[in-house]
Parts: sequence; structure tokens; C-alpha cells
Amino acid sequence: MSTISPSAVTALVPAYQAAEFIQPTLDALSAQTHPALHVLVSVDLCDDDTQAICERHALRDPRFRVVRQTSRLGWVGNSNFLLSQAQGDYALFAFHDDLLAPTYIARLAAELDADPQACVAFSDVLLTDTQGGQEFWSYPTLDGERSAFIRGVRVLERRGKWWVPNRGLFRLSMARQIGGLKKHGAGEFSADWPWVLHLALLGSFVRVPELLCHKFYKPGSLSRSWDFSQPQYFEVHAACMREIWNSSLGTQEKIALALPLMQWLERHRHLAMTPPST
Repeated sequence: MSTISPSAVTALVPAYQAAEFIQPTLDALSAQTHPALHVLVSVDLCDDDTQAICERHALRDPRFRVVRQTSRLGWVGNSNFLLSQAQGDYALFAFHDDLLAPTYIARLAAELDADPQACVAFSDVLLTDTQGGQEFWSYPTLDGERSAFIRGVRVLERRGKWWVPNRGLFRLSMARQIGGLKKHGAGEFSADWPWVLHLALLGSFVRVPELLCHKFYKPGSLSRSWDFSQPQYFEVHAACMREIWNSSLGTQEKIALALPLMQWLERHRHLAMTPPST
């Protein structure tokens, strides 16, 4: 009797200045029940013990490989390095302030295995902020939607917790069509929004309505350092326009999806950030 080999998954951990809290994240990855898992950790150039902690953990779990960056890549650059090194069928960004339930990867991989048209599978999330307050994150907006155009419209509307799928399991072959996460006129601000938008244009999203991920904001969490200013939002809107035009949609659908965005940019072009002088 033949058996089906489990899909190979690479967990991508972009780590930076995380010595105080990364160990539970590594432990949660070691506890995953999925049998075909590899974990790749890229430690960006930093001055704490993140590298040493990750290397000690890798000695205990041979599924882990740790890379030390010798120059500062930043969040986008470090994530793209990990994407370039990933192997297998599926991958996920395992952020160093997230704790995943032991069945997280196995549960999401099963959903992608069952639906070849799906690009991303993700679960619900419980956020704990720096003061101990909690918030439940769920993103049912794309449930059951097979139209790439409609998925694109809904992600552009930014209704609900659109960022939740960014920690989901994605089909590596599809994700590589995007060319990685990209900086824009406002740097790394909300660079996951154009990324999630382009993923939504490639394939359907599968939400697993279970609480399988716990996120813990830390005082140094990247998104807590952003200004969330109107000029920053202008630039990330422009980045979404770029992803639409670089997508595999037909020309008519690209125009229809991009037109409201282009009109918004025209109305708000006074917010465009001044390019840095060279």
C-alpha cells in the first residue's frame, strides 16, 4: 500500500535584537508535529545574544539552520534572504514574537494539500500587547473567494485584520513569483500589505477558524516603531499599484483594480514623500 509523503515546509525566522524573547519561539517551532519541517533562522546584524541563543538551540534540534548576517539587512532584506534560501513545497514567516501551537504547521499544510488553487492558509491569532491587554485577530474577508480580482479589491479595502495571513503558510512556488517583499518611498513601512495583496492575486486564501497563533508585542516590535503617517500611507498605496501591474492579472482586470487606487493617489499626491537627496 503506497503512502503519501508529507509536504516539505520551511519555517523562516527573521531575527533581530530578540535575545529576551526568541527562545519560546524556537521552542514552539521544535514542538511542531509536522514531520517534514526545516527551520531557517537568519540573525540580522545586532549587538545582543540573539545569535548565540539560536545557535545553542540548533545544536539540540538538527532541523534548525542558523545564518548570521554580517551587515544590517533590515526586516525586508532579511525576509528576502530567507525566501531565497527556502526549499520545499510550503514556507511561512515565523516571527520571533509569535508562538505557534504544536499543530499549526500540520493543520495549515493539510489545507494547502487539499486545495491546489490555494496560495495561503492561516489561522486566527490572539495578540497580547506590551501592557498585557489582549485582542482576537481573525480575517474571514476572503473565505471561499475564488476570484483573484475580488480578492484584490478586498485586500485593498483593508477591512478587518488584513495582516493576519502574513504569518500563514504559503505555497513557495507561487510566492516566488512576487519577487519578495519590497521597500518603497517610505522604506519598510507596512511592506506586508503589497505582499499580501500580490499573494491574494495569485491564489485563494484558506482561513482555519482556530486559535493556533499567539502574538506578543514587545517594546522593540518593528510595527510599533512606525509613525503611521499619511505620507507613509501614500507611499504604500503606490507600492500596491506596482504589485497590481506586476501581477498575472489580465490587462483589463489590472486597469479595473488599479483605477480607484490611482484616483486616490492623484487626490492625495500632496502627501508624496520627497525623495532623499543623493
